[in-house]
Amino acid sequence: MLPDQQDILWSFLAISFTVFALYAFFNVIKHCREREDVSTSLLGTVFGVFLVAVFLETVHMFDLVQGDQIIFFFKYQITTVFLLLLTWGRFFKSEKIQDQSPPIIRGFFFWTTVSVLLAGYTNWLPQQRSDPPPKGGAEISGDITMEEYAEMGRLIVFGSSQVAGQKAIGKGQCPLCHTFEPGNDIGRCPNLFGVEERSHSRLKEDRYLNEPFKVDEKDPATHVLKGKPGAIEAAYRRAGAGDEMIGEDYIRESMMCPSCYVVKGFGKAGDKKSPMPVINKPPISLSPVEVNAVIAWLQSKDTPGEFAKVTVPLPSADATAAEEPASGEEEDAPIFVTGTESIDEMINTLGCPLCHTTPGIEGAFGELGPKLHEKINAPNRIKDPRYKGKASNTKEYVRESILAPSAYVVFNEVEGELFPDGLMPPDFKNKLSIEALDKLVDFISQTEG
Repeated sequence: MLPDQQDILWSFLAISFTVFALYAFFNVIKHCREREDVSTSLLGTVFGVFLVAVFLETVHMFDLVQGDQIIFFFKYQITTVFLLLLTWGRFFKSEKIQDQSPPIIRGFFFWTTVSVLLAGYTNWLPQQRSDPPPKGGAEISGDITMEEYAEMGRLIVFGSSQVAGQKAIGKGQCPLCHTFEPGNDIGRCPNLFGVEERSHSRLKEDRYLNEPFKVDEKDPATHVLKGKPGAIEAAYRRAGAGDEMIGEDYIRESMMCPSCYVVKGFGKAGDKKSPMPVINKPPISLSPVEVNAVIAWLQSKDTPGEFAKVTVPLPSADATAAEEPASGEEEDAPIFVTGTESIDEMINTLGCPLCHTTPGIEGAFGELGPKLHEKINAPNRIKDPRYKGKASNTKEYVRESILAPSAYVVFNEVEGELFPDGLMPPDFKNKLSIEALDKLVDFISQTEG
């Protein structure tokens, strides 16, 4: 069992506690009704409160993953049941009917002790992944079908299998910001449902032709010449591309030059600059074959099983031979850095440049999150009246921001509002060794504008 999955044993123990609390409630009510000098309503209320508390705790357990289940179980549920047993025992003693106490009390103590010890032991043992084989991981060959190629693009977007406790996010990192279903417009970037159809009409819009700069002008950040598919980097260029733009070229340009066109309401600086990273540059670095695979999926995803609208060509074996993973290499292993990597490699592996501008890291110009100028920022944020964390110095603040990003939500001075809480994933504790965390904290603590 991985630490970010639910553990059925803890869930079963929680359910058992609820059943036990229910039994205790009816047992006390039964004895109260047999005695005229005992307040049934008072004791019924007391044990009813215990029953409700245990039930709510059990329900909450099903919303937690294994690590949080263990903490919650020992911190709250064990305490509640212990108080229940203490109160129940006190009831029998005060009524001098200890000899009538049901054997289930002693049995439940024994059973709970054994179960908890067993649960602790099994979770202490080294854990291993046993995921099913990746679905749809088509090998690239000369006779690949368009269906397989589009599926390859889907895997780049979402990954072949969801790692326990993490979102289904592939190499492209797209789901961090985009949504893909009709009506789901709650992403930080535009909903990509219907993107194939929009890719044709968008080219005719006055907004595309003139904003944030005109067609034929060069984007200063990526050096892409807007609206000129024939000027795209040769390896990524559409075969036969000239000056005429088609839908495929628009999608490709959007990936390689996000600020060439910024969807209204999703940009910075008055929708003049896109927060999206350049997908053929670090940290994403999609290859030409991978870019085309994503385009193939985007063009076909809204019409499952139909590929008539796909305009990208199938890759040749020669073009893709260098991109095939080495034998035995696991493409969808969970992200994890050990600390032996260089700081650049660590930060790119973790995907920090997708959201953060980080001094000293090539290509780290993310706009979705705050700039990492922590040598100056951290001391000021600790003094902020809104700060509710526990850090007392820069390194402690940086460590806290990585492991518990909601402890302090930074104010976005450009937009005049807080950055969205939850923007940064809270699961970095599962992606970093202690050595890697220390190395990352040391580096970020020294970053400044």
